[in-house]
Amino acid sequence: MGDLILSLPAIKSLKDNNNNIEIDLLSSEQNYKILHNLQYIDNKIEINTRLGIRNLKKIRKKKYDLYINLSPTYLSYFLCFFSRSNKKATLIFTSRYSNSFFSKFFIRILSNIFCDHVNLVQRYNRLRNNQEIHQTSMIFELLNKCNLKYSLNQEINIDLPSKKIKSKNNQKILTIHLHSKWINPYYSEKDFFKLLSLIPFKKFRCILTTDDNTKLKFKKIFENYKVYNNDNYENFIKNDEEVIIIESLNYKNWLSIICSSSFIITPECGCTHIASAAKVPVSIIYDKDNLPEAIYKEYKPLFKNHHKFVFGNKNLNEELLNKL
Repeated sequence: MGDLILSLPAIKSLKDNNNNIEIDLLSSEQNYKILHNLQYIDNKIEINTRLGIRNLKKIRKKKYDLYINLSPTYLSYFLCFFSRSNKKATLIFTSRYSNSFFSKFFIRILSNIFCDHVNLVQRYNRLRNNQEIHQTSMIFELLNKCNLKYSLNQEINIDLPSKKIKSKNNQKILTIHLHSKWINPYYSEKDFFKLLSLIPFKKFRCILTTDDNTKLKFKKIFENYKVYNNDNYENFIKNDEEVIIIESLNYKNWLSIICSSSFIITPECGCTHIASAAKVPVSIIYDKDNLPEAIYKEYKPLFKNHHKFVFGNKNLNEELLNKL
């Protein structure tokens, strides 16, 4: 989700600055739901990531003037290279971990053969030299290489619900996303229970949202709190539980919870960028063992009201709640 959301400012900028341009956006099944009601995209095309050849047949039926590939997956490169577009452009990110000559070696060779414009982002060197590396900025660099008109619009425009859910007793909603990244060598489920115990419940009700992997890491959390689902997720308004779990929400209902929240706490993941797009203040926790500063520079939310933390800080729980 984050990759798509960080692409949207550039896509909207293209629409705003180029008369009579028609934009088709190819999206995975997972991300397609984000595109609902976006007026600056003319045609939303859902790509089944398991059907490479069939996807290509669908794309080749329309001979595009320009095909821009912003995704680092092999399927995305394949569709770009073998589309029937007059011109093709692609973004390539080499390794952030080492300055290896072989990083994306074959992709670089094929891109130079099939594409008219390539923005090769050598992440390791850029990070070492403290150069700009943010994904949205790199997309704008590619648009510049394509000689397209654009403005550096940093707004994220997605379709947001007009109605917010209000909690009982006018308490503010604190949403914590139970991504599996919470549980790691530096943070346990016991630490998470401690975090919940420190929440100022006179001011906040806490909603725990889940993803497909939550139950693999959180073994006890579901034994301690009431669980709601898509069919009854609004019923928590009538009750007074301080902490609830809303399990396996569909995108529409999850977005409604995010937009109704006064604050979000989450490890770095797609929730980070959904919260940013909804302009909800968010505290983001990064993986200590995966270059947290580099990941932040590459993928930080465009909405400025966010706070950065790293797993491994002994006072992490207290610092997270101090930002509420």
